[in-house]
Amino acid sequence: SETVFAMLKDDGDEIRSRSWHGQFRELTRKCIVHNLAQAAS
Repeated sequence: SETVFAMLKDDGDEIRSRSWHGQFRELTRKCIVHNLAQAAS
């Protein structure tokens, strides 16, 4: 799981949302994109 967090951190420089809900949505999107990229390769 450490590797996943490092990869997610590398994919985007920062979380831009200020609200908790916005941050949650942003991280969810990053996880989905990461999973799709892993499935494609």
